[in-house]
Amino acid sequence: MTTHRFEDRINALSDQDWAWWPLLSLRPPRDEALSEARLFLIAILFGGLCAAAAVALLWLLFGPPLPLAAASIAAVTFALFYLAARLTLFRSWNRRAARLGAARQHSGE
Repeated sequence: MTTHRFEDRINALSDQDWAWWPLLSLRPPRDEALSEARLFLIAILFGGLCAAAAVALLWLLFGPPLPLAAASIAAVTFALFYLAARLTLFRSWNRRAARLGAARQHSGE
């Protein structure tokens, strides 16, 4: 799959309201870049939920985890979520925003 097709698919997914629920208010307009601060906040909120689920699953499977193990799992889960969002959503969204911004300036708006 080409980079452009991959970005189009990521952007098509990120344009869906359900993909942002319950954080729809954090989604910028399509022609506005996604800032690092906003991406970090999204990662904290969505990644925190994934981290909590991972720790809960560990608890259910193996009993109460040690605090250090729980913190480590939560940190790794958050880091993986942030990295995945940085390499997909952030990159694709900002490339499209740059294209739309350049097109808008070129058309004289």
